[in-house]
Amino acid sequence: MRARRHVAPSGLERLRSVAWGRFAMELGLIVVVALVGFGLTSSWVNPAPILGSDHAVPRVVEMPEAEAKAALTRAGFKPRTDAEWPNPNIPRGAVLWQDPPPDMVLPPNTTVELVVSAGPAPVTVPDVVGLAEPFAEKIIEAAGIKVGSVDTVRGGLEPGVVIATRPPSGQGRPPGARVDLVVSSGPTEAP
Repeated sequence: MRARRHVAPSGLERLRSVAWGRFAMELGLIVVVALVGFGLTSSWVNPAPILGSDHAVPRVVEMPEAEAKAALTRAGFKPRTDAEWPNPNIPRGAVLWQDPPPDMVLPPNTTVELVVSAGPAPVTVPDVVGLAEPFAEKIIEAAGIKVGSVDTVRGGLEPGVVIATRPPSGQGRPPGARVDLVVSSGPTEAP
């Protein structure tokens, strides 16, 4: 039987094994840095909690105030009504605005301020006293309110001229409400 003698690797073989080991170590380091970078970048771009209790604020705009408060309370937030603002498009009592906005990720028990719609802003009754009835009706309708009943009374100088409105000019009325006119039928006759 022939005995084999152990021969030490040559310098070139030793260099190759060290180079492959170093390459594997550097490749592993690059993979670890890439994974850490990906994790940091994705948490910065999408800050949704991974294991935390933070969650997104629900959208409650255009919901009735009671429903909006219930939805925010179920989600773990504290709703607070801040004010009422007039708005022609959102009905009275519905949420017009919320702060913080929907889908913002916040910790539990954060206060969410709500602004509720007061409905359409009131329309001021225009001053049409002294105008002819047809012109007065056009001005009232252009203001966004309607002409109600037209009462004719004796008094004034000319017939067909508006001598009063009910309610009086300057008062606020809901859009589409009625304003009654008092029109002169001419001067009163002397006895």
